[in-house]
Amino acid sequence: MRTKGGERKGGGEPGVLTRDFALLFIASCFFIGSLYLLLPILPLYMKDTAGATTTQVGLLMGALAFSSFLLRPYVGRKADAAGMKPLLVIGAANFVVASLLYIWSKSLWSLLFVLVFQGVGIACYHTTSLAFIGGAAPESRRGQSMAWFQSSFNLGIMLAPLLGEYLMDRFGYTSVFAAASASAAVSLLTILAVREQKVPDVMGEAPARRGVKDIRGLIVLVSAAVFAGTATLGAVEAFLALFAKAEGIGRFALFFTVSAGLLIGLRLLAGSLPDRLGRRLAGAAALVTLSVSMVVLAVADSFTGLSTAAVIWGAGFAFLSPSLSALLIDHAPPDELGSAFGIYTAAFEGGIAFGAIAMGPVVSWLGFRYAYLLIGCVSLIGAVFFASSYPFLAGKGGSRQR
Repeated sequence: MRTKGGERKGGGEPGVLTRDFALLFIASCFFIGSLYLLLPILPLYMKDTAGATTTQVGLLMGALAFSSFLLRPYVGRKADAAGMKPLLVIGAANFVVASLLYIWSKSLWSLLFVLVFQGVGIACYHTTSLAFIGGAAPESRRGQSMAWFQSSFNLGIMLAPLLGEYLMDRFGYTSVFAAASASAAVSLLTILAVREQKVPDVMGEAPARRGVKDIRGLIVLVSAAVFAGTATLGAVEAFLALFAKAEGIGRFALFFTVSAGLLIGLRLLAGSLPDRLGRRLAGAAALVTLSVSMVVLAVADSFTGLSTAAVIWGAGFAFLSPSLSALLIDHAPPDELGSAFGIYTAAFEGGIAFGAIAMGPVVSWLGFRYAYLLIGCVSLIGAVFFASSYPFLAGKGGSRQR
């Protein structure tokens, strides 16, 4: 079946690099760049402007992820029913507005409102963009397609935190919020040129075709795994700046630059690894690597230690989401891909919320180092569950990708 965004080449499988792939890649880079201009700076803004405690910072940062978490399954269903482009537009437009609202948010309650509001934009854009690319991905190159596309997020993450830190130090918080809004505006304008993803016609297929409800076990598997992995992301996003400040480690924003730079390199050069090694080995190895990165971060006392943790974390995260999302595409019916990714990305966001919220009380009680060790244990438990449960929850799905 031909799609507007993925023309077939010579009658065979569609290529990975299509017009709409390129446009959505650019749009996603600016979208996530908008987000990561804000994320490393917001914990400091909360403390300086609203007098937030460490626990309150964790709760507020978790609220951003939690509101997105709640909406993602609904967004996925709407993408299947109404199309994906409208939700991409809503997500980017939300960021244009939300980024500016921080300028006038000086209290804990106003910050909470803006964070919850911006979570809507994350839910709309991230869920739909993954489903859009997944639906157009060639069957034999799904891991590579997802890895290449998700490197657009990493490109934004690599550049935006450094720019945000520079703008904050040089011009103050307002300049960061304005830059984030401008970046989202570029994303919005690019999305307008993307052509709507067509859902393949499945009317002629056998009546025994499976739906999302028939792959519940697989969805539990990928959701648990991504939850365990993104808990490390939530812990880093919410508390890295405060941890670095408490330990006297400068240039903390370079953690995101180093890890994202490695992510981009690995995903572009070795993006086919989940296709060649199989989803089980690639996913489990990624989770173990993320666990190790949290241990290294827990004992870091210098910029060198911070950078080492960033390298290890980047190596793990490079293949976590591409492996798991490709596994989901292997089994999910094309006309319900949005619904499948709605659940999967809800778990993605749930892990971020857990990492941010759970660390707050632990930091207050035991300190940053023990909190990062705890999050590392969560990722390790996820690796054991994924590897041991794979044959029962994914092995019977009939996919060639073992």
